[in-house]
Amino acid sequence: AVPATPPVATAPPRHNLPDQRTRFIGREVALADLALLLPATRLLTLTGIGGCGKTRLALRFAHAQLAAFAGGVWFVDLAPITDTERVTATCAAVFGLREEGDTPPMTRLIDHLAARPTLLLLDNCEHVIDGVVALVEAVMAGAAGTTVLATSREGLGLRGEQIYPVRSLSLPATQALQAVADSESVRVFVDRARLVWPDFDVDAHNAAPIAEICRRLDGIALAIELAAAR
Repeated sequence: AVPATPPVATAPPRHNLPDQRTRFIGREVALADLALLLPATRLLTLTGIGGCGKTRLALRFAHAQLAAFAGGVWFVDLAPITDTERVTATCAAVFGLREEGDTPPMTRLIDHLAARPTLLLLDNCEHVIDGVVALVEAVMAGAAGTTVLATSREGLGLRGEQIYPVRSLSLPATQALQAVADSESVRVFVDRARLVWPDFDVDAHNAAPIAEICRRLDGIALAIELAAAR
């Protein structure tokens, strides 16, 4: 009889980062800044107004960190929850941890994170900030190998937190065609416009109006995407 082939062990997933439906454009300086800041802190918070691109930047940066964390990189979307008491349970659910017996969810989560170095991405923290602060304090104390990357309209206010303000997309420095085409805001506008008009491009006839639209929208990424779609 032919011996049975032993089953091939599958490696556990290394991340749950969602795929992005549109291209990531620009932010080269910000990505380089974050790469320098992260090794020196365990809590790096991206702050900025709504729609400025904090989540997109954090996800792009987190993807680049996969090789640095043996425990993987894990995304926790806090936008859907409204109760600060649900922050820990929402985070635990990402790792498939459920309540068992009398062990509190926080204890099970900390025990899990303490096993291997992990990057935890907490997204949209501002509306449940008290719950996030409690979670991060516990993680900092109990899981020494865990680093937290957070996005919030305001900082968490914890000792040792490194704040990184996320600016709006860069606007054209001059009216010159190349300067307009090279700016981050116009690059995003053109890329999103091509989703509905594939051969759309910046030229001498439309450069000024496009630049004006981006300026009026203050380089806010979400607003530019919505405008381009029209």
